Amino acid sequence: MGKFNGIKINKLSLKPYIKNYLKDNKLFLITFYGLFIFVFAFSLFVVLNYESECNHDNYYVLLMNCDYGFLKVTLKYLLYNLLFAFCATLTYRKKFAFAIMYFAVTFIAYRLAVNIIGSWCSTFAINLINAALFYFPIFLIFVITIVTIICYINDKYLYCSGSCPVTLKKTLCFSLLVYMVTSILIAVFTIALPLIFKRILF
Repeated sequence: MGKFNGIKINKLSLKPYIKNYLKDNKLFLITFYGLFIFVFAFSLFVVLNYESECNHDNYYVLLMNCDYGFLKVTLKYLLYNLLFAFCATLTYRKKFAFAIMYFAVTFIAYRLAVNIIGSWCSTFAINLINAALFYFPIFLIFVITIVTIICYINDKYLYCSGSCPVTLKKTLCFSLLVYMVTSILIAVFTIALPLIFKRILF
């Protein structure tokens, strides 16, 4: 049994909590993740026509050639994640600021397509590993960071006027918690998995 935002989490309370979370945030979950998938798919189609002009790192090729900088790559994507977490937090009690984050998700989806196509420069297996176990999960984590913070703010602040049940300090703490958890996930894909593949295959 644990505790999260004043809600005791056990087998009896976890299911209704998840159900209520999905119900309360259905609009944001559908629109943000739907936008991400749509823009990514559309961008893949567009970027394929400009494939020769795209040139991005294939991190598993770098790993094979012993040129992969674990610390450098991890810090790079942790900083990106921090930026998106910070931007999502800025929507605190700003109803129209939510729209800006739709542009952020659109940009993430587009850049994901560009990076995948631009790094498709090795064998099919290596390219697929790089796309499926590096770029796609990391960029999806960026979106998860944004949407999780947005949903929290939506639940606590979107419709409040004079006083809100949670302070800005608690919002910042929640955003920091989301950042820490998603950053651990990013480290799995930038450090743990590359280390495993390096030992097994390279």
